[in-house]
Amino acid sequence: MINQTNIVDVIHDLQKIYDLSKLFYLSDLHKLDGNKRLYEFLTSVYQTEYKTNFRIVIVQDCADTYDYLDMPGNAICILQKYVSQLDISNFFILILTNNKHLDLELEQVKQLYSTDQWKMQSQFVNGAEFAKNLVVRDTFCVLPWMHLYVGTDGNVLPCCVADHRHPMGNIEKHSIDTISKSAEFTQLRHNMLSGQRSKECSRCYVQEDAGILSSRIGHNTRWPNIKIDQVKIDQFEPIYFDIRLNNICNLKCRMCSGYFSSAIAREDVELFGNKKYVQSSLRSAQRKLILEEILNFLPQAEEIYFAGGEPLLTAEHYEILDALIACGNTDVKIKYNTNFTTLKYQSRNILEIWKHFTNITVGASIDAQGIVAEYVRHGTVWETIESNLELVKSQCPHVNVTVTSTVGLLNIASLVVLQKTWHESGKLDISKFSQAILIGPEHLTLTTLPLEHKHRLDVLVNDHILWCYENGADQLANQWKDVLKYMWSADTNHNLTEFKRLITITDNHRHESLEKSIPELQNLI
Repeated sequence: MINQTNIVDVIHDLQKIYDLSKLFYLSDLHKLDGNKRLYEFLTSVYQTEYKTNFRIVIVQDCADTYDYLDMPGNAICILQKYVSQLDISNFFILILTNNKHLDLELEQVKQLYSTDQWKMQSQFVNGAEFAKNLVVRDTFCVLPWMHLYVGTDGNVLPCCVADHRHPMGNIEKHSIDTISKSAEFTQLRHNMLSGQRSKECSRCYVQEDAGILSSRIGHNTRWPNIKIDQVKIDQFEPIYFDIRLNNICNLKCRMCSGYFSSAIAREDVELFGNKKYVQSSLRSAQRKLILEEILNFLPQAEEIYFAGGEPLLTAEHYEILDALIACGNTDVKIKYNTNFTTLKYQSRNILEIWKHFTNITVGASIDAQGIVAEYVRHGTVWETIESNLELVKSQCPHVNVTVTSTVGLLNIASLVVLQKTWHESGKLDISKFSQAILIGPEHLTLTTLPLEHKHRLDVLVNDHILWCYENGADQLANQWKDVLKYMWSADTNHNLTEFKRLITITDNHRHESLEKSIPELQNLI
């Protein structure tokens, strides 16, 4: 901890050089409303234009908690996120600290959460040795030992929900075998065996910290034969595959990005001049070479997950199915995450191909019904969704059709209506519904809602939970309980500024209207 006298002395010297703001002590972050206090402080000192010698002073007066060995401390991450969100240049942030390694952390956090050319500045203050509180937890996940995920840009990650800023390698540059033995993958497995969190897996940890069942825990339950005391650090025998060699998609979903949707990638260029996901896409010649290596694994495959982009619109998806038929592995478990807007690709009809396989589950990404579905997942035609459901049920009755939804603030109320309507009309039994909680982008999450909306939805969802139990959907009822738990786990309504900005920009570009599509949320903008 920094001695208060030393802080006063340093401030006295700095005042000879800078015009200083009042102080914010990072120890305040440990208070119940700590994040809100920091955000309100930064808002109070915000100016559209600062004098060159002005500095916003932050005092790192306590130990910081480190969830990850090679990442900045939590308090510094929160600070950088809010500074970036309020569009305050890092140039005007000055941190008083006794952490001798803070400059390195500030460079890291700038790369993670800021587009600023400068990093936040620091001023060393004498004091007791800075303390890092490193937390040891259960972090083991079966996937790095038996799962192959390849993203739309060729990056290999531990799984589809991993942080895409931290790939294990790229198959344009190295073989899958080389990547599986890379320093990055080895470190990841080491962390999981020693109880340390890995930055690549942060999304699961966010869910677990909120008391929600994460993908990590779900996969550990699904593959119980792979145990922490039986695996070796360099072991990799893929039997479960998730291959996404391009981002071709016909929809522009509000919660998605250009990484997973070519339509959004093009829109990003039109709206923001952002060509990132247009330029990062793999070329057809590269996809062909990569696919040849992947096809060698298929005879041993036990499960394949097709997602996107939109898998039913990608040539590689059909090549993989053809290869499975050719090698006789037609009992492999195949699961889809599809937007369910089409069942054809060029001359191929997926219903005819599915007749060769015995274990197909279609997880339709449907988050709402009617006009809300068309708003949340732009490009959706609701009548087509309902028609495709009937086609699959009639022509491929062996295919298990389910609905896998993502619950965010835009669609939560309509999803309740969808589940009841389809069950009661006989379109799809309530047992076929499951859902995950949207945790990013932050401005669309349930924690961002103001209190009056949370109370309104709390009543709606609790009534729906009772209805789920009455209709034998206990698992879905528990998932809805997790939704409420997450909604009340934090107050992030400072994200409403970003919500209003992005909704307005997107609505204008797409000629849509939040007020007309979801009128109960019109007061948010």
